[in-house]
Amino acid sequence: MDFKETGFLKVLGDVSFSEKKIVLNPNDGFDLDLRMSDTTVAIHYGKSPANWDEAGQGMYGNVYQNNNCKVGTVELSGRALDKMGNPKRVRLHVVKDGKYPQLLIEGE
Repeated sequence: MDFKETGFLKVLGDVSFSEKKIVLNPNDGFDLDLRMSDTTVAIHYGKSPANWDEAGQGMYGNVYQNNNCKVGTVELSGRALDKMGNPKRVRLHVVKDGKYPQLLIEGE
């Protein structure tokens, strides 16, 4: 499996965010090989390349790259963070598989 990943990113939870919205700095998006400011992805919370079942269906959402988000930080839904056990940091992995990239979000 070929994938790109970030280092561990500090998490900012936003209760107004949908679970389908993720915001990060373009420099961190570059690590994931995401070239557009708005990318549609299949999101898999609590998954990494080691524990991802490729047959599992993700939730379709969008990754927004915004310079107002600090480098090394990712903004996620408060509800999604609750489901993941409220990690302080996460690592993002992108697997280019199928029509849309698969975004795996692994908590630390």
